[in-house]
Order: sequence, then structure tokens, then C-alpha cells
Amino acid sequence: MAIEVVWTHEAIQTFDRQIIYITSEWGELAAEKLFRSTDSAIQRIQLFPESYPPGVHRKTYRRARLNRHIVMFYKYHKAQRKISIITFWHSKQDPGKLKY
Repeated sequence: MAIEVVWTHEAIQTFDRQIIYITSEWGELAAEKLFRSTDSAIQRIQLFPESYPPGVHRKTYRRARLNRHIVMFYKYHKAQRKISIITFWHSKQDPGKLKY
């Protein structure tokens, strides 16, 4: 049985913001690369949910680095066999605002 992947409202919003920013700064090819990186990371997480390191502030969250600047935070609910994509974080954002 495959592990279910659920995107939170925050994840959808932050992913959309990253795509808009990348498209405006570096073009559609760079945005497509982020799509592919995200898809690849989610496929890996479905197979090996604990393969990425824990978050800095909350160890129950994990962080998948998608490229040099963007990290996807997620939580693995082992009992429910579910992964919640929590947020996408750009490394140039204020680290003091990072909750995960």
C-alpha cells in the first residue's frame, strides 16, 4: 500500500510563491526544474519517508533540500502511513521566522 501524500494549505501557498518568484527571476525552465525536483523528492519520501534529515527546530518534521535555495518541510505520520507536505522555504528568508 502506497503512502498517502497530503499538501497543507501553507504548502500550496508557499510552493506557488516559490514558482512565481523563480519564473520571474530565472524563467520557466527554472520553474520546471523545481517541479521536477519536488516530484522526485516526494517519490523518494513515499519509498523512504525518513530518508531526509529532521528539521532544525522540530525534530518530528523533516527537510528535503530541492535545490541550493529551497527546502521542502514535511511530516511523516507513521501510524496512518501518511505524509503531510508542510511548507517550502527559501534560504534567503529570515531564519528567525522558520518554525520547522
